[in-house]
Order: sequence, then C-alpha cells, then structure tokens
Amino acid sequence: MNTRRHFLSRAAGLTAAGFLARRAWPLLPASPAAGSRGALAWPHPIGLQIYTVRREWARDPLGTLEAVARIGYREVELIDVEKTPAASLRRWLRQTRLRAVGGHFGYGHTAAHWQRIADLARRVGLRYVVCPFANAADAAGWQKIAASFNLAGRICQRAGLQFAYHNHLQEFRPVGNTTGYAILAAHTDPRLVQLEMDVFWLTYAGQDPIAYFHRYPGRYTLLHVKDMKKRLGYRWNPRQFPPRGRDPFTEAGRGRIDWRAIFAHARLAGVRHIFVEQDQTRRPPLQAAAISYDYLRRLRLG
Repeated sequence: MNTRRHFLSRAAGLTAAGFLARRAWPLLPASPAAGSRGALAWPHPIGLQIYTVRREWARDPLGTLEAVARIGYREVELIDVEKTPAASLRRWLRQTRLRAVGGHFGYGHTAAHWQRIADLARRVGLRYVVCPFANAADAAGWQKIAASFNLAGRICQRAGLQFAYHNHLQEFRPVGNTTGYAILAAHTDPRLVQLEMDVFWLTYAGQDPIAYFHRYPGRYTLLHVKDMKKRLGYRWNPRQFPPRGRDPFTEAGRGRIDWRAIFAHARLAGVRHIFVEQDQTRRPPLQAAAISYDYLRRLRLG
C-alpha cells in the first residue's frame, strides 16, 4: 500500500509567539477559548495537505489547486516542492488565490541540506518548513535528530521562516523510560522548532492529543486534521503502522476523534493553521476532502 509512511521514508532518504510576531507573514487571531460555547470551532481559513490529492497533483497540479479552491479551501501545505519549479508554484497559487502556508521536506543532518530547503521555501513564498518524518533506534539517535532540528530552526529563522516537525507514531515508542517524542521536545528550542501535530497518528499511537496540548502549550502552531475509523477491521497495535493493505483513515467528523474537544483547546495549543489530510480514501480524494471541509466549516464548540 502506498501509505504516507512509505512515501515519507523515501523522502527521508533523499516558536515562540514573540519570534513569530517579528515576521512579515500575517498571523491569524487566536482560536476561540474553550468556554465559547456555540462559536465556530475554527473560524479561520481551512487548509488542505496536498498529499491527500497527490495522484491528482502529479497529473495536473494547477487543475488540482483549482479544484481545491472550488471546495472552499484557502490554504494549502505543499509536497514535492523540490520537484516543481518555484515560479510555477507561485503562478499557480496566484491564479487560484490559495496561500501555501508551508511545505513538507525530507530530513537531513547537514547545514547545507537545510540551507537549500530554506532557500527553496523562500523562493516559493512559504512561511513554514516542516520535516514530516524522522526515526531513530535509541535515545542517542533521537538526540542527534533534535540537534539537526535546532540547526534547521536556526537556518530557517535567519531566512525569515519557521521550522516545525510533524509526528507519526514511531516517536511514541518506548526508548528506555522515555520516548523519542519526549526527547525531541526536551532537546529542541521552542523558538526554533515548532510542532505540527497529526491528530490521527498521535491518537493511533495510543496518546491523548489534549494531554500534549497541556504538556507543550503554545508549541503546536500547525495541526493536521485526519480522522480514525471507529472500527478498524483488524487488531490495532499502537506501536506499529497499519498492516499493509489496511485503511484506518476516514473523513473528519466520521471517525472516533472528538474534534470539538480538540478545537476547544486550540488556543492553549497555539494553533495558527489547520490542514485536512487523509492518507487513503475509499472515495475520490477530492470528494473526501470536500466532506472534511464541509464538516469543519460547520463545526461549533457548543
């Protein structure tokens, strides 16, 4: 199965509010507080992670962006930025009036790698550089990744960008008496390394998203909205990725995740942008993206 894990594994082979306020990229107002019953859960622009429509994107990038904009999305998070001319991306975004908030880029150890990524992100006009996958076998390995992320964060900061890391589930496997995720959070500077929470993967790993909002308040600038089926049809192992050929994903609002509770804590988390993402769909991906969008634009806290 062409899962996001396999895609990102191949790709891997190849802030504090004060810091953000100094940047030119406009900031959204904070999300409603938990007590604002009846308010829209997310009254700000809704984004889409282009990985959701990756096959359409590969065939017709401009046509895909046009379709995404027709659904109602106003922001996107890009993939394959290194494979697409920056001038073309800028032109397509202007034509569709979509804002590319950030992009996903493969992991690397060196300053040269992150400098190249930062330069490319600036040419495209992105605000966030996100590393979507990293893995290590032990605590020392996770500490090495954390050091690379701090390096990436410093390089991005100098370029007027913000670096962030997107979780899957491998970060939550035990490493002695801790986890890779805890090591990353403890050994990275919040001003340099923000966190993009993928709510699905954190939930699949057997974790509580809201508990992490409390543990690392203000650090979750970006949020992936992806739901988990109520019935998986196979034995769920929170330490292992879904078995090949199995599809645990569903449209937002049709699964087991309590999105009202998630968005009620969005201010605590520091969320500025959200992106719908669905790794696999049982219906055409654009149709699935439309279902999630419609749910989110109507969702209220009360």
